[in-house]
Amino acid sequence: MPIKLIVFDVDETLWSVSVTFTSFLKPPLRLVEVNEIRDSQEAKVKLFPEVRELLKTIKEKGILMSIASLNDPEPNLVMECLKLFKIADYFIYPQVNHKGKNRNIKTILKLIKEKEGIQIDYSEIIFVDDQELNTRSVMKGCPGIKAVHLGTDIKNIGQILNLI
Repeated sequence: MPIKLIVFDVDETLWSVSVTFTSFLKPPLRLVEVNEIRDSQEAKVKLFPEVRELLKTIKEKGILMSIASLNDPEPNLVMECLKLFKIADYFIYPQVNHKGKNRNIKTILKLIKEKEGIQIDYSEIIFVDDQELNTRSVMKGCPGIKAVHLGTDIKNIGQILNLI
């Protein structure tokens, strides 16, 4: 089956963050370069260089994209970073919370079905995360999903294009 949805983690998947998790940043956040954000303590978030072109290419292929991130929902610093990087509009129904990646993916699918009228099966999804624990958990909780571990299955996020 063709891929209809790619769900991304953010920390160490779309960007690197010098304080481990985006939630640990101290507002206000500011864009200092096109691919770099700093917080009030000068902690850095750096968008991986291939991400912008990757998102553009995936969108051009008609594949939906979303976010499943285990970060604090309030204040939602993940969404703030996505907006500062000007990539927020690529993602449909992003989930930023501590409910678990399985639950977040199920919520994304439910919202896409209810609001967009699009039914997506697990076999039509790629989930990308840098934590093997998360990819294993998602494979178990969402049978049929293609869970991709960044670092083992692919070496950089741009290689996702080889899987679609």
